[in-house]
Amino acid sequence: MIAPSPRLGGTQASMGDIEYICFVAISLAVGAFAIDVLLPALHAIGADMQENSRNAGQAVIAAFVLGMGGAQLLFGPLSDRYGRKPLFLTGLLIFLVGSVLTVIAKDFTLLLAVRFLQGIGAGGQRVVIFSIVRDRHSGVALARVLSLVMTVLLLEPLLSPMLGQGILLLGSWRTIAITIVGVGVALLLWSTLRLHESLAVAQRQPISLIQLADAYRRVLAHGPACNAILVLALITGAHLGFLTTSQSIFQQTFGMGLRYTLLLALVSIAMSLAALVNVKLVFRFGCPLLVRRCLQSMIFLNGFALTASLFQAPSLWMFIALQSCNMFAFGLLLPNLTALAMDPFGEIAGTASSLCGFLVATLSGLLAYVAGHAYDGTVRPMLATYVILSLVSLLSLVWLRRPILAKSS
Repeated sequence: MIAPSPRLGGTQASMGDIEYICFVAISLAVGAFAIDVLLPALHAIGADMQENSRNAGQAVIAAFVLGMGGAQLLFGPLSDRYGRKPLFLTGLLIFLVGSVLTVIAKDFTLLLAVRFLQGIGAGGQRVVIFSIVRDRHSGVALARVLSLVMTVLLLEPLLSPMLGQGILLLGSWRTIAITIVGVGVALLLWSTLRLHESLAVAQRQPISLIQLADAYRRVLAHGPACNAILVLALITGAHLGFLTTSQSIFQQTFGMGLRYTLLLALVSIAMSLAALVNVKLVFRFGCPLLVRRCLQSMIFLNGFALTASLFQAPSLWMFIALQSCNMFAFGLLLPNLTALAMDPFGEIAGTASSLCGFLVATLSGLLAYVAGHAYDGTVRPMLATYVILSLVSLLSLVWLRRPILAKSS
């Protein structure tokens, strides 16, 4: 039995433990699902919209990520004022509107606009569900809930691309978009009927622009936290850059055709393994040392592979081994950099989380768009992206000489 937090006051959740864990996991996975399930269809989208560039479909991913980032600045403070459930449902409704418009969009510019809208809805409900979990649990119970949620979430990057590929074999990319609508409708009905408000009226806070600006100023003035946010944005940009070019790399560079999603799932297993072993590694080595070692490993491995590719293109299995290492490193960097970014702001965790999410999503989305459009039929642009962004990340830690590095020495 997962113990609720006393902060709940008079509110009670109607869900049992298993249903609650599944609800939180699916709510958090909606945004990732709307990205990953479309990965096998990026070429089909570009062709259907009659875009000349073979990389045009990748902009669909970048637009969604940028929308997710912008929403977090708004939905966090509003949920503190008006309650969690109304803002959660609002985010889902926006997501659904964007999803329906995605299905019927006939123009590529319009498609990017509605994907941005879809991302706003996904980002809004995502930041609210984190607040709901914080309302209901604290301490050991909170850690247990998040661990159980992560166990469910590990399945999403493995299954979603394969589901998208299967749907694409039976229909078109618009059929995948209809599936996203179906998931949104199901979650909307589930939350409407079963989710109870987690923030009592007496605990709601008025929106103060002065206090909000002061909280943002505190985050931006905190050197170590900003450093962690910057590194997280850069590394996430490299990760998204791979995802947006993964179809081109596996299907065009290596000629794997329909085996693309199976190979993507294969390298994604490494990220899931990293999430499972991270707790033990953090306990033994600490977040700062893990961050530094991961960045150093990514620079060395990708730099070596990039140099070697100038003389001979890597084989498929060499690339899979390398990318598995990159995914494993990202699986370690994501939670540790998030912890380093959020740790100094316990009393303003919600605001700090919103700002961090906005900055990371915006910068990483732009970087992913640039990295995706650099694809030239080889893996060299992707390898160069990993090298450059990892090197800039490590140099930023060295130049600033902040505790992220100091603690690891």
